[in-house]
Amino acid sequence: MLGVATNPIPLKTAIKLLGRGNGEMRLPMCPIDAAGEAKVRQTLVNYGLLK
Repeated sequence: MLGVATNPIPLKTAIKLLGRGNGEMRLPMCPIDAAGEAKVRQTLVNYGLLK
């Protein structure tokens, strides 16, 4: 999961998907693209953290 984008972007995305945060980033970081978010989501599903 961490290889999807520069750290901590995937971690903040995972926290957002789990409903624990808003996923906002400070510059120079930017939100993950849709493909990256799908990979993070699938990883969370694989680990049983999301349905």
